Amino acid sequence: MTSQKNFLQTKSTKNLVLRARQPDDSEALARIYLGARQHNFSWVKHPKLEDFARVSHGEVVEVAIINQEIVGFASLSERDSFLHLLFIKEGWNGCGIDAKLLDWARNQVTQALELKVVTANVAAQRFYEREGFLVVGKSVFAKPQNLTYRDGRK
Repeated sequence: MTSQKNFLQTKSTKNLVLRARQPDDSEALARIYLGARQHNFSWVKHPKLEDFARVSHGEVVEVAIINQEIVGFASLSERDSFLHLLFIKEGWNGCGIDAKLLDWARNQVTQALELKVVTANVAAQRFYEREGFLVVGKSVFAKPQNLTYRDGRK
């Protein structure tokens, strides 16, 4: 754990910039999405690079950049105040980028933000609960099972 902590301390987020997705971002965003799915989402069979374009179609995507490197993104469906995706590039987790993207999403919607978290993803559940989200539903028949969270701050 000490080596991971030291590693994270060398990652500075002081130059973090959030901005809207641009056409040139597509491949980098797709790679972050694919990498996270390959490493953390064992239930996803045969993930592909092109999956990102399909699942984020019609959503507003905000990109997190540090020193010209794309380090994360959030994808939001504004019409139903639903945070569909929030992913951080491998090696940048634990630096607070996710909280900044979450703040962006909260500020984009007029109703309480909602999102789903797979029940096996305990780390994500802890993060959203620390951020004030409350469980408002559980889908036990979904594959994989998931929890619906709603922002308790709105």
